Amino acid sequence: MAVKVYLGAAASAAQGEITYDQADAFSITAAGFLLIQRHHSGPQIDLAVFAPSAWLHAEVVQELRPSST
Repeated sequence: MAVKVYLGAAASAAQGEITYDQADAFSITAAGFLLIQRHHSGPQIDLAVFAPSAWLHAEVVQELRPSST
């Protein structure tokens, strides 16, 4: 799994989203900060933190598997 973050107005036009391949969860604090986390192997690790104005949306996505054609 991975976590995809869609960036807010504070990001440059070239960066509309960021995918964290090592992440498998995220949480949002009461103040609106977004924490990108890894839980699946060993202890929980925070991989990134976004300020409330820096992100619009986050979602857990399945990793793309190479096709066998």
